[in-house]
Amino acid sequence: MIDRRELLEKARERNLTLGMIEKDYVLGWLLFGLAGIKGMTFKGGTALSKIYFPRVWRLSEDLDFVSTRDFGEITGSMETIFSKVRDLSGISLRMKSRYSNPEYLQLKIQYEAVLGRNWVKIDVTREAPIDRVLNKKLSQIYSDYPSFNIRVESVEEICAQKIRSLLERKKSRDYYDVWQLVQMRLDKARLKALLAKKFEYKGIEFSLDRIFPEDLFDILKGYWERELGRLVYPVPELEKVISDLKRGLGTLQC
Repeated sequence: MIDRRELLEKARERNLTLGMIEKDYVLGWLLFGLAGIKGMTFKGGTALSKIYFPRVWRLSEDLDFVSTRDFGEITGSMETIFSKVRDLSGISLRMKSRYSNPEYLQLKIQYEAVLGRNWVKIDVTREAPIDRVLNKKLSQIYSDYPSFNIRVESVEEICAQKIRSLLERKKSRDYYDVWQLVQMRLDKARLKALLAKKFEYKGIEFSLDRIFPEDLFDILKGYWERELGRLVYPVPELEKVISDLKRGLGTLQC
């Protein structure tokens, strides 16, 4: 396990709290344990932060996967994973709660690490990847991280999923992530094709009016600094993010 000094160094680098840095550290070790489960594919904002853009992306508080496995098999593997992580890192883990339905599994995991006790969340959905699945290494941003590979969705598929999320919910972190992603040089043709499939799967249509309702600023402003402020510094201005996104997403509408 790393020491408090290393946590302090990382917290100063990112201008974030010790508790948030510790959670980010624990997520990497938990990811190491979960990488051994076949049929699990890493996705979402944490994949962007832990795999693709580890030094510049916002931090996260959970791990998101898609899986073709029986959820009972995943849950049944957790004690073995906890023991493996504890033996190699010194981090203690235990199951805090479990919820599942046929399409979704959520596990809340309590950990005890450098600062004491806290918890993280694992979300697993049935929706299978539709783009290529890559085999990527975890970035070694903490000194005791082991070297390992994990199956992860492509950046384009993560982006398509995030854009669909803007229609399904109004979360500050989704708007932030898509804002960052549309500024990158992604394969637009492939992204458009993935978007069409993502929307078809849920039976919804790509609509800028629904992504940017008239009251969007009022919906987000009460949560923007509070939700993003613990994950990234500095927090971009909400008005700029909305303005940039309208231009960026306009080029993707068919």
